[in-house]
Parts: sequence; C-alpha cells; structure tokens
Amino acid sequence: MLAPQIMPVYYEWSSLKKQGCRKQECPRFELSSHPLKSNVTTMNDTTSTSKKIIESLNKWSSAFVEVDPLLRFEQLNTEDEISHIEVTNKGPNYSKTWSSKRSRILSKYTTGEKLTIISSFLPGGEKTLIRQVSNLNEKVKHRLEQLDDFDESSVRKTMGLSQQEFVVKINMLNEEIKKAWDTEQRVKAFKIGIQCSKLLSDVNVMQFYPSKFVLITDILDTFGNLVFDRLKFKSYGTVGVNNLQDIDPADVSELAKETCQNWLFKMASIRELLPRLYMEMSLLKCYLFISKNEIKPALVRLTKMIRGIGNPLVAAYLRVYLCHVASKILGKESEEIYYNNLKEFLCDYQQIFHQMMKKKYEGQLLTLDKYLNLYVPAVDWLLYGTLIDSSKCKDTLLEELLRQCEEIENNELLLCCVVSAFDSLSIIKKSLYILEMIEKDTDKMVLLNEILTSFGEHLSTAENYRHQSAETLIQTFWKVASNMKSAFHFLQVLEPWLQFACTHLSTQHVNIILRGTIRYMIKCGRPADEFSANFQFVVKRMLKSIPDVEELFLMDAFMPLVELVQTPNARTMMAKTVLSMFFSRYSSDCIEDPIIISSLMRLCTILHDSISAVTVEDESKLFADLINKYIQAVSYQDDFEQQLNFYVESRSAFIKLDAVLVTLVHAVNALSVRDTGGAGASAGGWLQRACAAYCFITVPSLHCALTKLHLYLLSGQVALLNNCIGQAEANFKALIGLIPDIPDYVLEDGQKKPTHIKVAGILSDFLSTLLILPDNLDSNCKVYILSGLIKTIERIHWKKTEPLYYSTLLRILDLLSELMQEKYAYHLDCVLSNDVLYGSESEFVSVIENYATNICQELLVVLKMLGDVKETKKQYNLALELFWRVIRRGDLHQGPMLSLGANLWMLSQKLQDSNNKLARTMLLSLENDNRPASKRLLQKLEENSKS
Repeated sequence: MLAPQIMPVYYEWSSLKKQGCRKQECPRFELSSHPLKSNVTTMNDTTSTSKKIIESLNKWSSAFVEVDPLLRFEQLNTEDEISHIEVTNKGPNYSKTWSSKRSRILSKYTTGEKLTIISSFLPGGEKTLIRQVSNLNEKVKHRLEQLDDFDESSVRKTMGLSQQEFVVKINMLNEEIKKAWDTEQRVKAFKIGIQCSKLLSDVNVMQFYPSKFVLITDILDTFGNLVFDRLKFKSYGTVGVNNLQDIDPADVSELAKETCQNWLFKMASIRELLPRLYMEMSLLKCYLFISKNEIKPALVRLTKMIRGIGNPLVAAYLRVYLCHVASKILGKESEEIYYNNLKEFLCDYQQIFHQMMKKKYEGQLLTLDKYLNLYVPAVDWLLYGTLIDSSKCKDTLLEELLRQCEEIENNELLLCCVVSAFDSLSIIKKSLYILEMIEKDTDKMVLLNEILTSFGEHLSTAENYRHQSAETLIQTFWKVASNMKSAFHFLQVLEPWLQFACTHLSTQHVNIILRGTIRYMIKCGRPADEFSANFQFVVKRMLKSIPDVEELFLMDAFMPLVELVQTPNARTMMAKTVLSMFFSRYSSDCIEDPIIISSLMRLCTILHDSISAVTVEDESKLFADLINKYIQAVSYQDDFEQQLNFYVESRSAFIKLDAVLVTLVHAVNALSVRDTGGAGASAGGWLQRACAAYCFITVPSLHCALTKLHLYLLSGQVALLNNCIGQAEANFKALIGLIPDIPDYVLEDGQKKPTHIKVAGILSDFLSTLLILPDNLDSNCKVYILSGLIKTIERIHWKKTEPLYYSTLLRILDLLSELMQEKYAYHLDCVLSNDVLYGSESEFVSVIENYATNICQELLVVLKMLGDVKETKKQYNLALELFWRVIRRGDLHQGPMLSLGANLWMLSQKLQDSNNKLARTMLLSLENDNRPASKRLLQKLEENSKS
C-alpha cells in the first residue's frame, strides 16, 4: 500500500452501498454540435488557385528522379516545339507522338564510345567581326561576304567526347544559334545550322546515331522557327497569326517575300547534298509566305532527292525528318507524304544489308540485330504516319506489307516494324499467317525475340478468341521459342505469350508450358539467377492474368519454376513478388487447400529468413505485412487442433518479426473464443488452456514493452472469458510486473512519442477487468492482484504531479468503490466474481475500505503538491474529479465524507470561478439529487460560500 503522508485532516473513505443496480450518472454537457462531427471549412477558391495548389502538392509529393542528360536536353525543347504554331485541322497530335518517340530514342540509343563534333562556333572556334552598317544595301552585301567567307580552316574538330559531353556541346550550339540571331548575326546562325546538319553524315558511332539525329534536328527546328517568326513579324507585325492556315501570301509584304526568297537562295547555294536537304526541310514552312501551292511539290521533290543519299541509315532518318516537318505544316494531309517515303524506303530496303554496310557495323563491333534496331524508330515513324490515313484500308495495307515481307529477302526488320505498328485487331486476324511466316524463317531471324514479343503483346489483348486457334498458335510458338539460343530472349518472349495462354487456354496447357520452361532453363547451361529479373516479370504477368490465381499454385510446375533462382536476393525478390501479387488478387476469405498453404508457407519462410541486421525497417514491415496476410487467411475450419498446430509452426518459423508474433497472439485468442462451447470446451477446455499457454509463452518474445502490456491484458481477458482463471491471473501478474519497464517515450516512424496516454488506457481497461476477476481462495490476501498493482505503482515512483499517476489512482478508487457493492455492475456468465464469493463479507469490505482510504489520502497529498508547484489547472481538475467521486460514490451520511466533499468544492472555487462548465454541471447534478445526504452537502456548500 501507498506510504501514508502527514496531512492536516485524515479522511476515512466510506463507499455508498447502492440499492440494486442503478443507472450510472456522469457529468453531462449541452452541446451545439456533435463532438465527433468533423469541422468542414468552406473556401471560395478560383479554378486557377486550385490548380496551383494541386501542382504544388504534386511537385513536392513526387519523388526526385535524376534525369538522363539526353532526356534533360529533350525536355528543354519539347515545350518550345509544342507551343509553336500548329495546323488547325483536327487530326492526330503529331507533336505529342513525336515527343514521346523522341524520348524513347534518347533513352534507348546510348553509347560508351568516344564521339566527335566539328564546328567553328564552339569556344575557341571562329571569331566573328561585328561591323556597323548604315543602309540595307551594305547590310545585304556584308552578309553575302560572310557567307562566301566560309573558311574551312577555321573549323575545329573536337574528338574523344563522352556522350554527356557531346550533349553539352550540342546544347551550346543550340544556345549559340539563338544568341547569334538576337545579335543580328543571322548568317552565323545559318552556318551553325549547316555545320550541325553535316554531323548527321558521320556514322562512325552507329549505335548513337538515332539519338544524335534527335539532338541535331532540334537545332534545325530552332533555326527554322527563328526564320519563320522573323518573316511572320515582317508580314503581320505584332498582330501575329494563330495558325499556319491563316497565312495568306497575298497579305505578305514584298519585303517579307524578298527576305524569304533570300533565305531559300542561301539554302540552295549549299554545295553538299545532305546539309542542303536538311536546311531546306527546316525552312520548308517559309514557303507559306510565297505560295502555299509550292509546299507539296517541294515535299515530292525532296522525297525523290533523298535517293541521292548513299548511306541507308542516313537516308532513313532524313525521310523521318522530312515527314516530321510535313506533318507540322500539313497536318493530316501529310499522310500521303508518309506513304510515299515508306515506299521509297522499301525500294531501297536491300541497301541496308549491302556488304559495305556490313563492313561498317562489324567494324564497330555491332551485331546484326543491334544494327537493324537502329532503323526501327525510323520505320516506325513512317508507318505511324501512313496508318493515320483513314482513307486507306488497314487490312489491305497490312496484306500488302505482309506480301512484301514474304517476297523479299531479309524481311525481319520490316516484319518487326509492321507487327508493332499495326493495331491488335488487324494483327490478330492475320495471326496464323504471320506465325507461319516467322516459323519458316526462324533460323535466319536475328530480331526473332522482338517480333514474337510484339506479336504476343497483340494476342494478349485478344478477347473471346477461338480455343482451337489459340491452341494452334501456342503450339507453333513453342516450336519456335524452344529453339531460341538466348535464354534472355526466350524469357522476354515468354512473358506476353504466357499471358495469352493463361487467358485463353486451360491450366493444363499453362502447366505444360511451365514444365517446358524449366527444361529449357536446365538445358541452356546457365544459372537461372542471371535472369532473375526476367523470371519475376514472367511470374508477375502470370499472376496478373490468370483468371483464378489459386489454380496457379495447384500446378506441379509453378513452385519449381519460382525456386529456379537460388541466390538469396533473387529468391527474396521472387517470394515478395509472388506473395504481393497473390494477395492483391486473391478474392476468397480464407485459404483451405493444403497445397496452397504449404507453398505460401515456403515463400513466407524465404522472406523471413532473408532478414538480417542490415535489413532496413521498411523492408521488414513489408515482409511482416505479407506474412500477416498469409496467417490471417489460412483456415482449417472446425479442425481447431490443426489450426493451433499451424500457429505453433508459424511462431517457430517467423520468430524474428514482432508484428507477425502480435498477429499470431491475436489469431490464437480469436481461435480460443471461437471454440467456446465447442469441441475444446466439451473435452474439459483443453483448447482454451492450450491457447492461453501459447499466448503466455509468445508475448515475452516481443521487444516493445507497451505491446507486451497490451497483449498480456488481452490474453488475460480472453482466458477469463473462457473461465481459465489460473491462466488469466498469470497474464495479469505478468502485466503488473511489466509496468516498471514501460519507457516514457517510444520511437514510432522515426519520432519519439510519449507513452503515458496509451499506458493510462491500458490500465483503465485492466482495472475494469479486475472487477469480475475472482480472488484466489488459496491466497491470504484479499484482491491480491489489485494489491499487487497498488504496490507496483508505489514502487516505481511515478512523478506524482503527472496526470498518469493521479488519474490511475482515481480509477483505482472507482474500482474499490464498486468492489464494496453487494452486486457488481457486470459479470461473466461462467465466472463467479467476488460479490458472489464473499457476499459482502465484513472482512473483505474492511480491506477494500482501507485501500480506498489510503488512495484518497494519496490523492489529497497530490493536490497539495500541485498547489506547491503552482500547477493550478491540474489542481483544479483533480479537485473536481475527486469531488465528483465523493458525491457519486462516497457515503455522504458519514461526517468525514461530507466534510471532504465540502472542502474539495471550496478548494476548486478558490482556484477557478464556479461558472466553469464542468463545475456548474456537477453542482446542477447535486441539486437534482433527492437524497437527504446530498441536500445536506448542498446546504453546507451554500453556507461556506456565504462565509
């Protein structure tokens, strides 16, 4: 018991004996709104402000990603291009599609080789003399002199550049062309454009050529836009035009036309074909200021002039730029230009495989598949613009292109681009024909993996496909795929085709494919760990697409496929992928199949065993979450013994994770309650006792003292509910013994958070449970569990002026007052509480009143201490709380209790005005109480207030 302290007055606590079980009364308040209702603030905000807020949130919530230098350069130019004048006729968004394809090119076609750049306008290059001119004739003459003075000796060749350095140099040239234009050095800007376009004739680093094309054509676009904007200003001034269709050559001034022709003459004077073609393409939309009828003939002429470019790679991308420029000028009308350039490309198709090209790409250590991949973006762009034309029948065009694929040699590049460019419906209609073509030329194809992957992606989107055709397609595919030499390519191809099999064939067919995959990986002679990422993609695609994810685990080849990877990291990632996908798709409430339970247990064990001292906390939380989902899902229905055995096995398997142990304790407690009155109860309650023992043994394994405190309480309550009194007492004793070990703060999410609120809640719940806990009759001490709690609180030396201390004492006082009643407020049907065991025995009541008196005296000591340290608010609240207990739970017929109530009220009034809502409500409750003792107390309060 608490040590007595010297007080001015000693008050002996006397509890009020209630007649029957009357309704509990508490202070009541009148409220204008519901306390749980959330406060909604209406804000009048404009749409623009809302958008700014959303953009700001998105900006700060998005993860930081370091942008590739190629992509960074590309992003700087995307906004400028899209913001420029576009055609008004509604149709495909060429600019958006071009930007997306350009991004993919920049990210895919990179190199580690050293690059070369040739220019006069980088730092240390040509120096231009700026001369003041007085009239227009001198100005034109000076610019022509500059153009004629293109001295090749001033050109500087910078070699040994890395990819990033090359991008920086190109960026510098892009800025230099703008700077030259702004300082009236327009010829210099023109010469920069010429030199940049000449760089596209260099194919010494073929692997980087598509990215170099994108970077340099950005500079040409910049130059073309500068010239166009100047002509537009000369024609329309500051009024401007909204779109290209609004430009009428009849409204253009003669000066603007003359300036436009001047630029075209300068372009025509370029001696080399490639820079002349590129520069004319960049200036093509300037024809609008002279005559709109000149544009299409110019496009046709340029299409034919490209035949003069000997290198097929350079020519292919030159056609891409021509079509890109045409789409910006003509919009949907440019589709004919795309189609004509596609036909021109097919006419020169065999040049790609010429012996000279073979020497070049082999000299750069490129394989044939990497070389052919350089053409894919170009052919894709030509096919994209061709297929946009709604006037052409796609099925007819597909038949025409497939017929050409069948007739020409080395058809794999064209077939690859055709399969990826056309829509899924068109490809599916010709699926058998395409697959037969692939099967016939399998041995020659180096792009086989890309063709089959694109083909499989189309098929995986098919709906209601005929079962017979699906089976035929899979059989033909497997003949081709099983003979592939590269395991990486095999797994890449397998991913979409396995999805097709999952959605269109039976599980037996899918299982056969998985068996074949295992055989292939064993035969390839390379460890599966090298392809762990590919295996994850394959398994993830399977789990996403199969209609019933449960069937996947019933296949005898699935788990062997998953366990092909052997390195710890690969096994962990595979297990995490499978479990995450399984639980995201599993729709049933529980897992009952023993095969699935065993497979998931194996995967969960892999996750658990991978945890070490260096495992990050977030990873451990994720693993624990997946394992918890598994534990909560497993059910053996009415076989409670088997269910408990499963929990025992899980405890030994997942001992490292506290979160899993907590889940197991909750699950076992739920199992114990579920069997109340069932098989375990009819056999003498063995299951309930076994469950209680399981929890009592498991809880000490946890690290967090607060969690253990809560679980001891919960396990004791469940044991008490099952009438396992001994097990309940053991848990409650452990709870009391743990209280001194509770820290003042715990670390949650990287922050220190106080524990006193949670501890107070747990102790309040614990004290409520002690009301129905019967005493152990073998013990000489009455209410010995409560007695142990009081002694523990005294021993741990909590700070007495803290709310945790005195609020706990108040709740103990509540419990003691209820323990002295003849009949308790609540019971458990199967438990004989102390009101039945003792029947208000005088010895028992005397012990309780003694405890209550000591608690009351301790609270008075706390009141005095709070006054000494000037904690007025706490002192006021404690005085009112104790006053409320005196008038509701104390026997006011006894003089000491009456005096205690009066003194507490007077103390509270000295500290704060009686108009306080809580005090006013208590006083009103006292006035409404018709008991004579309450009237006497009220009268005494009035007398004290007057005096």
